[in-house]
Amino acid sequence: MRAYFKESAHPVYGAWVALVMFVFYEILLVADPRALGNVRNAPEAWTRTLLYWVGVEPRYLTFVLITVSLLAIPWFHRHRASPPRLKVFGGLILEALAWGAVSGIWIRWILGNLFFSLGPQGMPLLTSMGLAIGAGLFEELFFRVLLTGALIWGISKIFRRPLPAALLAVLIASFFFSLSHYVGRLGDPFEFYSFMFRFMAGLWFTSLYITRGFALTALTHAFYDLYLVLGMA
Repeated sequence: MRAYFKESAHPVYGAWVALVMFVFYEILLVADPRALGNVRNAPEAWTRTLLYWVGVEPRYLTFVLITVSLLAIPWFHRHRASPPRLKVFGGLILEALAWGAVSGIWIRWILGNLFFSLGPQGMPLLTSMGLAIGAGLFEELFFRVLLTGALIWGISKIFRRPLPAALLAVLIASFFFSLSHYVGRLGDPFEFYSFMFRFMAGLWFTSLYITRGFALTALTHAFYDLYLVLGMA
C-alpha cells in the first residue's frame, strides 16, 4: 500500500490523467454547440488570455494543452525505471471515487447544509458532465499545480521553514480558489456561506494535492462535481 501511495503521486500519472481528462472534457462538450469555443470556467479563461498575450490564438487551446500533456509524459518518465502501471491508474480511480464522495460530506458537516452551485443550470447532462471534468482539470492545474507550487516556493524563500510555508500557501491558494468563482461576468453573486464552502473545498483539495499529488486531486475534484451533477451529493 505504501508503494502505491508513493508511485501514484508521481507526476507522470498526473500528466496521463490530465491528457485523458482534457480529451473527455472536449468530447463531452461537442454535443452542445453553445459550449463550443466559449469560456467554461475562470482558469480556462485565464489560460486563453495568457495564450493570446504570447501570440497564440485562444481557439488553439485544445491543441496546445494536448501537446503540453504529450510532452510532459516522457519528460516526467525520463528518470523512471518502469512504465506507469494500469493497476495504479485503477487504484487512483477507486480512491478518487471514494474521496469525491467524502469531500462534500465533511465540508457540509463543518458548514451545514449549504447550496453549492456548479455553474449554469439547465444544461444538457453531457455538457454538465464535461464542465465537471473541466473544473477538476483546469482548477487543479491553476490553483494547485501553478499557484500553490509558486506560493510554496516563494514563501519558503522568506520563512525558510517548509511547514509554515506550506500552511500559508494552502490558506492563500484556497482563498483565491474560492474568490475566483465570483470574478467576471460569469461569476456567481457573492455570498458569505458559499464563499466559505468553496474556501473549505479549496483547503481540502490543496491539502490533498500536497499529500497525494495532482492525479488523485484532479480526479477527486472531477468526481465530486460529477456527483453534484448527477444529484448524488
